[in-house]
Amino acid sequence: MIKKLLIIATTLAGITPNAIADEYWISQYRAAQGKFPELLEAVKNTDWKALGFDAPIMMRHSQGNHWDLMLLGSGETSCTTEACEKAHTVYENKVNSLVDSEVSFTAKSDVSWADLKTLNETSGLYHIEMFMAGAGKHTALLKERQMENDYLERIGIKPNVIFETVYGSDVDNFTVGFYRDLVQYAEHPDMTPAEMEAAAKASGFKNRSDISFLLRELIVGHHDTLAVKVQ
Repeated sequence: MIKKLLIIATTLAGITPNAIADEYWISQYRAAQGKFPELLEAVKNTDWKALGFDAPIMMRHSQGNHWDLMLLGSGETSCTTEACEKAHTVYENKVNSLVDSEVSFTAKSDVSWADLKTLNETSGLYHIEMFMAGAGKHTALLKERQMENDYLERIGIKPNVIFETVYGSDVDNFTVGFYRDLVQYAEHPDMTPAEMEAAAKASGFKNRSDISFLLRELIVGHHDTLAVKVQ
């Protein structure tokens, strides 16, 4: 639960006080049968300030995965009062009564919480990709994700926000693409195949086809989903 994540994030912050990356907590909920509307309302109406957090970015599953609701929040705080502890207990008990399963973990990103909130202001659709690296390929996978972001920028497409898992999941890293809507997500670059080939090479790939081939060499698992914004 979020309370446990908060403790984990605080502990990790103590271990790495000079870390530049911002830390985040992520919770993915699969609602109990018939309970999704109630879960959605419970999360939307949560007093996040009482829990010690800013309101998280809330993503409602659209297609491609088994969770119904994903929360992405800042992990740069700790619960220091009895009122905060009580609020966490109330929240956890409520969520436990409404979900069949939950995956909660912590991650870090070079993109700040302030910048994520700014991105989210104009976004209504998210493309979320989660990757499990093969043995000994964690660093190479992260580099590949960065190379692909560079490629996207070169062809005029918004790069994804890259997150590295810190604790609590077999996902090694994941990306979130922030889009206005499905139309923006589906936009194709106004470039020739030759220009896109050159962009791929400039980003460090052998060629354009190597983008997918290299990724496949580095992973043993991959989850890909679309989600919409919870208002």
